[in-house]
Amino acid sequence: MLDQLQGFHIEPTNMCTLKCPRCARTTFNEKFKPKNWDNQNLNLNHLKNFLDINLSNLQIQLNGNYGDPIYYPDLFEMIKFFKSNQSRIVLHTNGSYKSQDWWQELAELLDSNDIINFSLDGIPENFTKYRVNADWASIQQGIEVVVKSPVTVNWKYIIFSYNEDTIDEARQLSQHLGMDNFIINNSDRWENNDWLRPKKYVNINTEEIFSSGTHNGNRSEPITLWKEQNQRDNIINPLCKQTNSMHFISAWGYYMPCCWVGDYRFYYKSDFYKNQDLYDISKTTISELLNNLQNYYATLERTKLEYCTFNCPKL
Repeated sequence: MLDQLQGFHIEPTNMCTLKCPRCARTTFNEKFKPKNWDNQNLNLNHLKNFLDINLSNLQIQLNGNYGDPIYYPDLFEMIKFFKSNQSRIVLHTNGSYKSQDWWQELAELLDSNDIINFSLDGIPENFTKYRVNADWASIQQGIEVVVKSPVTVNWKYIIFSYNEDTIDEARQLSQHLGMDNFIINNSDRWENNDWLRPKKYVNINTEEIFSSGTHNGNRSEPITLWKEQNQRDNIINPLCKQTNSMHFISAWGYYMPCCWVGDYRFYYKSDFYKNQDLYDISKTTISELLNNLQNYYATLERTKLEYCTFNCPKL
């Protein structure tokens, strides 16, 4: 598996300025109270030592279950490390509350091989119904800076009940701002009878990349179908094995096969939590870990792990 590794998903921080109602961070604090929350930033030195492999041309997704990577204090140093090793960066962010100078410094670190995805679920007049506390003025300022750079800049739009009729307006705004692509996504971030549940876009594959003219399948389609059917298909089709780019490193400094393992709904019941010292990146390397996990990946389709049946059912 190591010789075919394509990339990593790294959560630099679990800190965020937003309170999105179905975000794992928000729901965790609603269920377990903020006093149980522990702000964490990934130790960059531990990460560098953990990644004892050739990083050239690997895709590094900077995103998180709980946080927005732009609030990671060592973000520029992290990006410099990966770019010096010829990696490709894909940064996911809402984009709120950073200055023009900050965005300019970020843009100068990236090149045409890199991507910035702005997560904006609606138009300026309605997107804060989900992205609570977001700030359009600072987001637009950031977009206006980075679209002038070689980096690819995308608008990612999750469909909810409140924004399913403003898709065209948002797409037009993305084009007006000079963004490269407008990507719409189906969502699993609602329950039955949830006010966020869309009426028009439930059981269809809605990940479409406008402007580029391409069309990609979306892993949220099986999730949405699973919710609609109210059952799980125990036959799984693991995305982690298909792409070999899902390897997740949390802000707490632990390795997991994918970010779904790190979701609190699954993590505290998993072996990756129960034996977390084995997956502490300060105590091992990716080479050693993947060698030890060969049996885990070989038996993944048979073990029927909860996070796999939730995220990667074969329908």
